[in-house]
Amino acid sequence: MSGYREHGFDPNHYEPQGPPMRPFNWVQWTGVGFGVFGIALYAAYFAGRAGWIPEKLHSPMVGFPMLMLGVVLVNSRRHPAHDIAPELAQARKRWLLITLLICAVILGAAIAIDFSGA
Repeated sequence: MSGYREHGFDPNHYEPQGPPMRPFNWVQWTGVGFGVFGIALYAAYFAGRAGWIPEKLHSPMVGFPMLMLGVVLVNSRRHPAHDIAPELAQARKRWLLITLLICAVILGAAIAIDFSGA
């Protein structure tokens, strides 16, 4: 039983994966196509609701399965979990902090506008 907890034997072991592999193969490009089609369905729904085109779609959920299928197909090939560029870790942390700061400012402005009654 010494090797039972190795990842090849443990059914509960999960290995985190990296970003999708590039260049995309035909399966991933098919996923991109499904995603674009799903976004087009959403755009058609909202354009119909706005009165720009005849309203043919009665639910925005029509595009959701296409988007999910596209995500699954694009993520079908992924890089291993190791950090591809450890020298960029500091820059990623900096951009994360900048993004969080921008989101906090936008959220604070939205709350201030909401409470001001404008």
